[in-house]
Amino acid sequence: QIFLYGEKHGIDAIIEREFEIWHEHYHEEGMRHLFLESPYYSCEFLNIWMQENGDEILDAIYEDLEGTAAQVPALKDFYRKIKAQCPETVFHGTDVGHQFFSTGERFLEYLEQNNLEDTEQYSITQEVIKQGKHFYETSDDVYRENKMTENFILAFDSLNGEKVMGIYGASH
Repeated sequence: QIFLYGEKHGIDAIIEREFEIWHEHYHEEGMRHLFLESPYYSCEFLNIWMQENGDEILDAIYEDLEGTAAQVPALKDFYRKIKAQCPETVFHGTDVGHQFFSTGERFLEYLEQNNLEDTEQYSITQEVIKQGKHFYETSDDVYRENKMTENFILAFDSLNGEKVMGIYGASH
């Protein structure tokens, strides 16, 4: 089952409500997989951050969002509350490669430093970066929507029937 929620980005009350909804699905239905309108590599970094004590990764991702509607303090609070109250959450990013020049490149470097060049993570990261470059070169919204759908299906199919919740801008 897939539970999709639309949003307007960067609104504190909406972000708070999204946390409440995730908290309900997590605790009442045992859901663990949260799909976001973020690139694959951003969510992979968040999954690493979930296992760490500090906020270095979260802070870097947040800084990379400068100039976007997503860079609001409520978003950091959203992630921190998930880490504290829903610690088994697994994030899945299905958007094209926004911040490919910062977060994307940094995640590739992380994978290389850990000798993970021959992994699915590496190849997906490269593909999502390629998608982001294409989108920003062409501003082709249809391309983006199609890639977001393909990325969603790929991630969802890998979960073998698990229930998921997704949070996407209402226009998607």
